[in-house]
Amino acid sequence: MDTNPSELVDVDVVALEMDSDTQQPTKRRKKKRSEVWNHFTTETVSPDTKKARCMHCNKSFAYMTANKCSGTSHLKRHIDFGICAKNGEINKLSQIKEETTSSPPKKSQISSPETKDVKPTACLPKKRQIPSPNVPLDQDRCNLEMAKMIIMHDYPLHMVEHPGFVGFLQALRPQFTVASFDTIHCDCVAMFLSQKQKTLDFIAEIPGGVNLTVDLWSSKQSVGYAFVAGHFVDKDWNLTHRLLNVAVVASPDSDFALNQPVTACLSDWHLEGKISSIAVSQSLVNKTSIDNLRGFLSFRNQHVLNGQLLMGKCYARLLSSMAQDALTAEQLQEPIKKVRDSIKYVQTSEACGDRFDELKRRFPTPLPYKDLLIDNQTRWDTSYNMLLAACEHRQVFSCLETCHPEYKISISPEEWIKIESLCSCLKVIFEAGKALTGPNQLTTNDLYHEMTKLQLELSPTAMGEDPDVRNLAKSLREKFDQYWRGCFLVLAVAVVMDPRFKMHLIKFTFNNSYGEDAERWTKSVDDAVHDLYLNYSEQNLLDAYVDHGFSEIEVAQESHFHQDIAEYANTGNGQSGDETSPQVEETTESHQQERQLKAEKQNVVGLWEGVSEESQLTEEDQQHGDDSQAHAMAEEDHPSFPVDVLLEEGSTLITIGESLSDFEMYMSDMKTELDQYLEENLIPRSEDFNVLSWWRVNSTNYPTLSKMAADLLSVPFSTVSPDSVFDTEVKQMDNYRTSLPGETLEALLCTKDWLKNGTL
Repeated sequence: MDTNPSELVDVDVVALEMDSDTQQPTKRRKKKRSEVWNHFTTETVSPDTKKARCMHCNKSFAYMTANKCSGTSHLKRHIDFGICAKNGEINKLSQIKEETTSSPPKKSQISSPETKDVKPTACLPKKRQIPSPNVPLDQDRCNLEMAKMIIMHDYPLHMVEHPGFVGFLQALRPQFTVASFDTIHCDCVAMFLSQKQKTLDFIAEIPGGVNLTVDLWSSKQSVGYAFVAGHFVDKDWNLTHRLLNVAVVASPDSDFALNQPVTACLSDWHLEGKISSIAVSQSLVNKTSIDNLRGFLSFRNQHVLNGQLLMGKCYARLLSSMAQDALTAEQLQEPIKKVRDSIKYVQTSEACGDRFDELKRRFPTPLPYKDLLIDNQTRWDTSYNMLLAACEHRQVFSCLETCHPEYKISISPEEWIKIESLCSCLKVIFEAGKALTGPNQLTTNDLYHEMTKLQLELSPTAMGEDPDVRNLAKSLREKFDQYWRGCFLVLAVAVVMDPRFKMHLIKFTFNNSYGEDAERWTKSVDDAVHDLYLNYSEQNLLDAYVDHGFSEIEVAQESHFHQDIAEYANTGNGQSGDETSPQVEETTESHQQERQLKAEKQNVVGLWEGVSEESQLTEEDQQHGDDSQAHAMAEEDHPSFPVDVLLEEGSTLITIGESLSDFEMYMSDMKTELDQYLEENLIPRSEDFNVLSWWRVNSTNYPTLSKMAADLLSVPFSTVSPDSVFDTEVKQMDNYRTSLPGETLEALLCTKDWLKNGTL
């Protein structure tokens, strides 16, 4: 005789109650299962098969104990949805339950003939609640959400006129009026303008400048599309970026192709004089058009760091170019083709695929085999993964040649060695590219570590014994070194802005990499740090003048100011990034005096607060001023900050240049922010250290240096989005987008980026 499942469940429930009160949820669940068995009983059909039979209509159903495949849900549906022939009686039970919950039961109801056989514990599961159809319709909100959906998922604006979409919305809510194309277009533009104003306010509060990247897309119409993005440290000292403009470029190959997009960006976002660096991908534009962008940099950044703050190459595109060089090497073409054809044959031939799987089981591995996939040759990472998976299946492919006569592709052991060596070479580039695809953008100091690691691993001695692969690694290293010489100063100065390393890491890595030339390379970094700091100090001094009543235009119109700026711009601070070694300037005594004077002037910025309106210059002070002016005239051949700007406070004229000279002797022994920072002990290294958070906390101690750090640590070296790092081709605008007006296209793409990065 079969045991009733309800009896077993009840026993378990009692045991759980006796053991612990914490099993209350389990007890309730089992009670619900016991309710089902008030309507069903089980019977054994065979030793391995049981069925549940309804006690009311005698229908049988599949049932398997402790197996979700045949649980009790289908039995509950038989009861709840009126399938059972005795459903009328069940409805009476439901009615009794409703009456007992609304009012106390009467004795006549309990003892009536219709209910005397009904167990009081028989309660039906609650039915699913259906939302009320009287929910008010918010037409404006629906249109707003539809506009957001179109922007976020790149749906065409005309989808609101597609019959299938309109029919779906009408079936979903007949009262809803589907927006027209013009309405949804206006909603998208309105969302763009609203988000743009929020982004403007967001950028206005940043502590430093903005670094621009320009990525140029192609189209079938031979028209380019410039994506101008801003990278910066926000007011909370988080590294962030925003797409600022998308502009149509009529002639991508012209010498001034990018001037108009960058000009529009600076005007739209009020960034004149606030651009710290510009990075451009040289895929579709020529070198002259990139050089013509130098004038858009802030004045202090046009010539410092050997002019490397204008970068004409994208790091991600460099990695893709190196990977393509490896994959298209002539001596490796035949092995790669054999591997690709072998995988195609296994994937497309059912008989061969079955035989291949059988052979895989004969050669087990500690870890599961990688999936064999045919590569997409527009993404080089898929080619790398294809070759890597093929190497894991090398033994299986070798056996397939003898076990499957129709497979006639023979890969020799020497060719397998070449493939394995190529994979080791591609792995180095792949790991470098993978670092650019993370959810968080790398700060410049972190990117320095990634690049020096790549430079070390590309050494031919690390590429195995195969001469072809060693020669390939040598050519890749030369290509990387050429890129490195054009940007190493920016990276190295950013490392100095990391309080865990400062100049110590630069000296260590350069000594290991450059041997006897390490001192020259290290000195070029030290000079670059000091020169850049002095330029930021001058800007802070100019800001101090503005704070005391002068406008930047008034200061800039002073003859000496204009003359000194021109002289500074022509002192030869720039150097071509194509040189084989860093430029080491001869530091003369006059140059050192100039640097010291600039640093001393920066320290005076905070002293102006103590100058009162009643302060008067004595004859002795004036004599000091005359002496200082004579001293300044003697050094007029050296670029320095203007000394003839007058600051009027009430009826008293104070000569700022003279006041600075008064303090020169007093401040000759004072240390600059940079000196203090470099002399302090290193911060202990830890995994959770955040360099931007450190500068946020210490921005009060280093007001000038913190602005410099904010700009340098946010310099981007990749112009493409993380999902395009492994692309081998330039992005192309699709036909639908090219049919849209330029303003509409910009609104859709920029708003998508802002929504993706979080509503501001």
